[in-house]
Amino acid sequence: MIKRFGKFIQTPNYMLICACFFLLLQTAYPSAIFAQSNQTREEYDAEHRVAKKAESLMHAGKMQDAIMYLNAEMSQFPRSAILHFELGNAHLRAREFTRAIECYQQAVRLRNPFPEACLNAAYACIDAGMELQAIPWFHKYLRENPNSPRAKEVEAELLVAHAKAQMKEKRNFDAKQTLERAQQIAPDSEIVLFALARARSELGDTQGAIRAYEDLLKVNPRHSAALVNMAECYQTSGQLSQAVTWLKKYASNFPNAPDIVQIQNMIVALTEKSAEQRSDPQALDYAGAIVESGRYYRWPPNRLPIKVWVSQGDGVPGYKPEFRVGFFDALNSWMKASQGRLQYVLVNSKEQADLTAEWTGNPYDVKPTGHNVEQGVCLLASLDRGRDFIEIDRADIRILTIDRNNQQPLSDEEMKKTCLHELGHAMGLQGHSTNNHDIMFFSMSNTNWPVLSRRDKATLFILYQKYQPLMSAQY
Repeated sequence: MIKRFGKFIQTPNYMLICACFFLLLQTAYPSAIFAQSNQTREEYDAEHRVAKKAESLMHAGKMQDAIMYLNAEMSQFPRSAILHFELGNAHLRAREFTRAIECYQQAVRLRNPFPEACLNAAYACIDAGMELQAIPWFHKYLRENPNSPRAKEVEAELLVAHAKAQMKEKRNFDAKQTLERAQQIAPDSEIVLFALARARSELGDTQGAIRAYEDLLKVNPRHSAALVNMAECYQTSGQLSQAVTWLKKYASNFPNAPDIVQIQNMIVALTEKSAEQRSDPQALDYAGAIVESGRYYRWPPNRLPIKVWVSQGDGVPGYKPEFRVGFFDALNSWMKASQGRLQYVLVNSKEQADLTAEWTGNPYDVKPTGHNVEQGVCLLASLDRGRDFIEIDRADIRILTIDRNNQQPLSDEEMKKTCLHELGHAMGLQGHSTNNHDIMFFSMSNTNWPVLSRRDKATLFILYQKYQPLMSAQY
């Protein structure tokens, strides 16, 4: 099975990361802001009371109540910049980003300059995934407020927006350089450090990501995403005891977090996996990690070619025809790695097959161990005839078509990784690598690619090297 570290945040919510700035912006407004328009004292006081009541509703978590209240009061104050700003804040906190941006735009039209509205408009654009649209808002703020105490911080956030756009274009190295410039401007910015850690992770620089998270946690020791992502980094690098330590820190700091059960499952799973580590991650193969009492699992020669049946995926949530194509690409990769010693044929029914593959949209279908962390599972039936290897009799694979954490369909790349991993188990690799670049690494990792590593291929060949080639290894 392949374990997926679900909490790792690759696309963090910008509003949540900026929460301290966001709340400071809306907690108290100087009287000068309210008094910039030609108002009577009574009008000013009435507007002030509406804004404060809306803030109280938002602080109580009643976003929709705040929105309804502000919309009702807006008929009395149709040209109130501050109430449009407050309405934008309510929509932003309700994750209604388009409406929030519209409200901030109107606030700026009614009162310009309005630096707080500019910044929150930028943040709303980033949360909506519109990084390029955020950039003009940052520029406007900096142009109008060059001497602001926050100017350096905002300049760094502008670079973060550029970097996020670069990462969307898969220009991760450029993004890293952009974020390192941002770090020079604002070395203690949580936003910059978090984004920098992510960019380094995407480049496979796990140690660099760890350093960025360490710097972030010096600034904010209770940064929940950083605590969990530190665990993911250590898991990715094969340092499981450290990963467990960071997960326990998260659980201790946030015992009532919505994902606490998943975190506890990961602690149990990684603790068990740590006790099983038996191979050197720097060796040419990881054969020592897949041996059981001195013997390997493998398909016996008289069962070759392997009879394969793969479900069409009809009606499965999140299923795409491309997933089936990816499955066969993965299967052919393992056949080629055997250098012709393994071969398969397709059969028309599940009953005829030795190896089956089915798709599911239900996470509990890939949870045989009790740990709610798997993205796929391979159920192997074997026969021990007292020979020098344990015979594989049947392999049944089930693959989850949706990301168990966000309920979205898997990308083609992540699906290919899962297929390769589960098929590795089906070929006899009944264990896991401790090298995070191998497809048989025990966890989904952003440091491996949807291809077999040299060590994956070498380990499979060790299992079947005594077999005679059945055919040319060209696929």
